[in-house]
Amino acid sequence: MRLLTHNLLQCNKKGVTNGFPLIIRPTKIKYEESPFDKDFTVAMIPKLEYSALLKALQWVQECPGVASGDALPPSSLPQLPGELPGKPEDEEGFLRQLHTALFDLHLVEGHLARAPALRDRRQRLR
Repeated sequence: MRLLTHNLLQCNKKGVTNGFPLIIRPTKIKYEESPFDKDFTVAMIPKLEYSALLKALQWVQECPGVASGDALPPSSLPQLPGELPGKPEDEEGFLRQLHTALFDLHLVEGHLARAPALRDRRQRLR
């Protein structure tokens, strides 16, 4: 599962009032480089919940493969600013980091949990 997909997921269980974002507890991550597409990356920005993406990157850092450096892109995990730049379409470096976060990091195995109950849903994240 890519972080873009995670950013669009929420818990729809009846009675759940805060089902977004789902907490990621990854156990296996794979880095797979894809061609950078500036226009597509810019088009995804309005669809993102940026603060949830930042949280997801924090959870990804806790994965054993990331700690050892095995599942990382050549330049390590993307470093995104705390807030979206004013004109992200003009920030090439930011867009490349965002592209890497959204499209190149694949969560292969782990758990998803919703925040209020912290119930784990053990499943493959593919």
